Amino acid sequence: MRKKPKQKRSRQMVDALIEATAKCVTELGLDGITTHHIAETAGVSVGSLYQYFDDKDSLVEALVDKLANEIAEALRRLPMMEQAAAGAEPAGGTAGLRNNVHLIIQFGFALLNSRDGLYLELVRNWHSLPTDRVMDILQQTFMDLSRVYFLKHYQNTPIEDLHVRIFIIANSVMFTMVRYIGQPRMMMSQDEITRGLTEMVVGYLSGEAAR
Repeated sequence: MRKKPKQKRSRQMVDALIEATAKCVTELGLDGITTHHIAETAGVSVGSLYQYFDDKDSLVEALVDKLANEIAEALRRLPMMEQAAAGAEPAGGTAGLRNNVHLIIQFGFALLNSRDGLYLELVRNWHSLPTDRVMDILQQTFMDLSRVYFLKHYQNTPIEDLHVRIFIIANSVMFTMVRYIGQPRMMMSQDEITRGLTEMVVGYLSGEAAR
């Protein structure tokens, strides 16, 4: 971003440009959009767009960052994450962990299938997008959930490489979900993928993996 919007009107313009980017990506595809399309959709001049953004790529980066923030906020509102943030004890042992992981993965699939195909188009171009922010959020979500679980159930068997396990889990889960969503003709159901990912995560974080 070329300059930070300080006044309310400037912030509104930047928000309008980012939303216009989302609309154009949905309607035209990531490769089909230009700054002219975005400016026209937002109802501003191209000159006004260039006051805040260098090019199309910087607009897409701002869009991805906004979506990442939306994902983070939605994850924080999940019941198990609210409980983790409050320091509440997890219920149900491994069964409770399995249920929570299952819900988070279901949430991820629901998210990828939302916003009228916007996420699907971004997923198709995942390799060329600035996705570090999204991955950081997913890793932190699993870390927060796992930390509460292990404080309760494995105080006498600490997992020294928990951060390594979380890194592997977050990337494995995201890659699998992205590949599945991007390949709709795969001969597997979303429920099967969800169950498989859930068992993989729980198995890696369970007592057997710890020992």
